[in-house]
Amino acid sequence: MQKKPRIATVVILVLLTVVVLIGASSFYRVGQGEEALVITFGSVTGHNGPGLYWRIPFIQEIVSESVTTIHTMEYGFRTTRQGTAGKAAQYVDESNEGVMLTNDNSIVALEAIYQYTVRDVKEYHYDVDDPEGTLQLAFEAVIRRNIQNRPLDDALLNKEEIEQQVLPDFQALIDTYEMGVKINDVRIQNISVPSDVSAAYEDVNNAKNEKTKRLDEAEKYENEILPKARSNAYETVKQAEAYKAETVAQAQSDTAVFTAVYQEYKLAPEITRRRLLIETLEDVLRNSGRIIVAEPDSEVVKVLDLNDAGNPATDTAAVLEGGDAQ
Repeated sequence: MQKKPRIATVVILVLLTVVVLIGASSFYRVGQGEEALVITFGSVTGHNGPGLYWRIPFIQEIVSESVTTIHTMEYGFRTTRQGTAGKAAQYVDESNEGVMLTNDNSIVALEAIYQYTVRDVKEYHYDVDDPEGTLQLAFEAVIRRNIQNRPLDDALLNKEEIEQQVLPDFQALIDTYEMGVKINDVRIQNISVPSDVSAAYEDVNNAKNEKTKRLDEAEKYENEILPKARSNAYETVKQAEAYKAETVAQAQSDTAVFTAVYQEYKLAPEITRRRLLIETLEDVLRNSGRIIVAEPDSEVVKVLDLNDAGNPATDTAAVLEGGDAQ
């Protein structure tokens, strides 16, 4: 008869212990910098900040997430071992991610990290499937678009400019997904030409340098030749203009003389003809030393020595006058 009360007492104590344990485990604490979601039958029914709270056992579930922790994601490489005081960190390349094309069809390998914080726990956990994978794909889309808009040299030399452009574009794209994430920073660790194509890149670079050298030489030659050619052309044009002016003036002078002679000829044709004949003979015989005049009807040979004559023109005129008189 005494065993039954003892059994009942034990059962009651056990039940009370279970109730106490369940009640105690129903309390939960949200840490500093965290936010907690209360999930009731799969739906979000509460949102709590830092503090101590109670939930309905077996019915409500708590999902908490830090909204101050900075998460770091790697792109183009992965850290296989963290560095310690005695050992360096180890990395492995993810070539499928990091290799991309520039707008001049050159190949570069890019390694970068980006950091983010969760600003809306509900959106991060329930509005997007695989948040980290979505972030990785979004970052890849933004970084590839930026690199593809640049030539090779620009991509290799302007990492900071690329970072400044990628960060707001990345945030804008993430905002369209409504996944409750804030992008804090983007850092490009390295942009380089892959080793498989580095030799070809060196050849291209050497060719560009040779092209630049040839262009400089051509420009130097142009700067030497063109001024000289322009000077020669200017001088030739001026000489032609002077020759033109001289020729035109001479022609106008000859025309004026001819016109004047013609006017005199019209007034006295015979006298003018004789004067022109005499002037022509003067020009012809000006440097003649001795003239022999042979007349078909005369046996006398006339010799006129112009070197001894005082006035060749007068003597010539006299001979002509005498010939006409005969």
